[in-house]
Amino acid sequence: MDPTPEPPVPIAVVVLAGGRSSRMGRDKAAVMLHGRRLLDRTLAAAVAVPGVVEVVVVLAPAQVIPPVRCAAPVTLVRDTTAYQGPLAGIAAGLAGTSRAEVALVLGCDTPFVQPGLLALLAARATAGAIVVPVHEGRPQPLCSAIHFEAFEAVRALAAGGARAASAIADDPRALLVQPGEWAAADPEGLSFLGVNTPEELARAEALAARLDGVAGR
Repeated sequence: MDPTPEPPVPIAVVVLAGGRSSRMGRDKAAVMLHGRRLLDRTLAAAVAVPGVVEVVVVLAPAQVIPPVRCAAPVTLVRDTTAYQGPLAGIAAGLAGTSRAEVALVLGCDTPFVQPGLLALLAARATAGAIVVPVHEGRPQPLCSAIHFEAFEAVRALAAGGARAASAIADDPRALLVQPGEWAAADPEGLSFLGVNTPEELARAEALAARLDGVAGR
């Protein structure tokens, strides 16, 4: 008989939704994609990861969004200062977690993120690691996993003036996961398709229609 698998560690999902959305021209957190908001699609995929116990959505100080639809408890936190960069949002989100051993970090504009890839990243996030996949030669910090022992280090980076999310990929704790290690969990690299512009939204509509049709069979 196979041994009983160990239960997954408690996982938080931290979703950044408080950016300027300047290239989109409107708040991406409320943008609809084939009948569902970008944010709701991202959260639905993330909470499908075994072990997710809480969701933290990071907003700008005065941002108002529609009610969040999610299968896990949701906490809304706000950046202390508007538009200080994604690293500040990550730090605020990590500070808003309450019972996680690992935090999955995502942007609100990743509606095709794959639960299998997120589960792989979370499993690799041990002993203070910051786990960042590499796609098309570039680290993807807004699809990453951070062990709780590294939370304070990430907050210190933000407090020290770093603004870009890429700072966590440059940290000595960072474990870069190459495509050969994650491709089986996301063969098409769908997890890294961001929706930042009206043109990208139009292309995403066609993809969402195809994927939703397959899921509905």
